[in-house]
Amino acid sequence: MIERFGKEEINAVTNSIKNASFLSGYTNKYLGGEEIQKFEEEFAKYHDCRYGIAVNSGTTALFVAQKSVGVKPKEKVAVPCVTFTATTSQVLACNGIPLFIDIDKLSYCMNYDFDNNSPIKYAIPVHLLGHPCKYEMITRMKKEYIFVIEDCAQAMGAKYKGKVVGSMGDCGIFSFQETKHITTLGEGGMIITNNEEFAEKCRRIRNHGEYYKDDSMVGYNFRMTEAQAAFGRVQLRKLDKILKTFRDNAGYIIRKLPDAITPPVISKGIEHSFLILGCRFNEKIAKTDRTTFLNKLTKNRKKILENESQSDIKGINFRPGKIIGAGYRSVQYEIPLYKKYAPKKKCIVGEDFIKHGLFIDIHRWRTKEEINEELAIMENTVREFTS
Repeated sequence: MIERFGKEEINAVTNSIKNASFLSGYTNKYLGGEEIQKFEEEFAKYHDCRYGIAVNSGTTALFVAQKSVGVKPKEKVAVPCVTFTATTSQVLACNGIPLFIDIDKLSYCMNYDFDNNSPIKYAIPVHLLGHPCKYEMITRMKKEYIFVIEDCAQAMGAKYKGKVVGSMGDCGIFSFQETKHITTLGEGGMIITNNEEFAEKCRRIRNHGEYYKDDSMVGYNFRMTEAQAAFGRVQLRKLDKILKTFRDNAGYIIRKLPDAITPPVISKGIEHSFLILGCRFNEKIAKTDRTTFLNKLTKNRKKILENESQSDIKGINFRPGKIIGAGYRSVQYEIPLYKKYAPKKKCIVGEDFIKHGLFIDIHRWRTKEEINEELAIMENTVREFTS
């Protein structure tokens, strides 16, 4: 098993406690302590932005960004039909209405139709599974005065023709939850932007909406701790190496996938961050349906599961669990909470991806031996149906 973290992270946390300065808390206009301010600056710079606002989760970041830009009750916010639930739930948390948009066939990211969609003021394109959205789409949105909140929770460090995610729109949000590329002790988030006024509003909402003065903005307590920021700064310095591990793992697995499983298409100019390897299951080649295949795969992994003494963070096999899963269970508008916002015209590409998608976790905390063992089981399972 590969070690999850090194001594540097532990020492950084210890030092943030032992060497706490007068800025350790939320003094100095409630900007946070030294570690938080440095982490914000360094993270924003890495993603080609001027300002960073640290918060306690990526979900919080989505909420704060929408509140800061002024999403009003019943205003429509464009979101992709295939994404994690937080993208949609935080539109509702801000009293907005989600406008579900179909995805692109190759990238599985939002594919906004400018001709057939009614005018909107806000959009949250998601860089799904580590693949960046089209920069051209985001640029056109901004030209049409749509405020773009990039959801980069799954795509830290990914690039589209040299443009890093988070720097394309009006702002970008990131997650530091423990399964993401880097973490801040299990939870955390960041908003980045080049808009100084917007950044200031985000800081107010993050911290009660007031600096003990006459301020009309309602705020909350969404702060990150100094220890988390110290941990995150070390992780950030390792990000390039971490991304290389994800990409190496993805490349290795893609080369060894059976014909029945089609890997994602990586177009020229795309630097994918591969948080998860999003594939498609080909029922014709496999000679079985996806559910039957997954059930058989789990059965064939029984010996591995029996030898697992404890649960581990996401790896190629969700230890203990599955080497490969169906991914998202439905498009967003089929989730009961969101059904009343279902579009009149179904998102055909998104629904097809849900039916045939396969997610393979390729996290860096796996040895080649473990990956090879899992790949062999997957290959043998496919052969049981095709032989």
